[in-house]
Amino acid sequence: MTERKKISAIITEYFFKSHADVLVGKYLRHFPTDDGVETPRVDIASFYIDQITDIDIGVETANKFGVTVFPSIVQALTLGGKELAVDGVLLVGEHGDYAWNEKEQHLFPRRHFAEQIFGVMSTSGRSVPVFNDKHLSWRWQDSLWMAERARELGAPFMAGSSIPLSWRDPFLEYELDTPLAEAVAVGFSGLDIYAYHTLEALQCMVER
Repeated sequence: MTERKKISAIITEYFFKSHADVLVGKYLRHFPTDDGVETPRVDIASFYIDQITDIDIGVETANKFGVTVFPSIVQALTLGGKELAVDGVLLVGEHGDYAWNEKEQHLFPRRHFAEQIFGVMSTSGRSVPVFNDKHLSWRWQDSLWMAERARELGAPFMAGSSIPLSWRDPFLEYELDTPLAEAVAVGFSGLDIYAYHTLEALQCMVER
């Protein structure tokens, strides 16, 4: 690459050991691997933080690494200009003071964020990759809309978490194409919070 790519981080809440801290922090510092640490090959150019609380470290972190915190998603993606000015987007819609429903689902505004992200791409006539932390939405119709809108715009769209790539302790990994008759995974905590991770762990093991 002749020029380092710029990434915008769109975040609900940023505190110590939050999803934003764990995910965005690696792009600001380094990525740990089995062989040591890997230096990021892109730069975080902007933040949008939806809820800045008394335990926020996002603003301080941004100042430390020379990242601008913008007051809106549109400004974060355009870097204060008129058109899309970044090469990728991290959508971290996890944590924050948002409502819950009767199914114990936390109503994070991931679709609301995605609408604005894709809106900037649409009006700019240019699409860039988007990574959505965890699942797309608490509502199937919103998840479908997000996936279809990304496809319409030709925007590479990824989602998930680090669970399938995590170290296993104690180590357990089947050889590829090992036949399995049944499999079970046991999780803990809230249905929306950790059932997702439990399903991820089960899926990545079974698909081997």
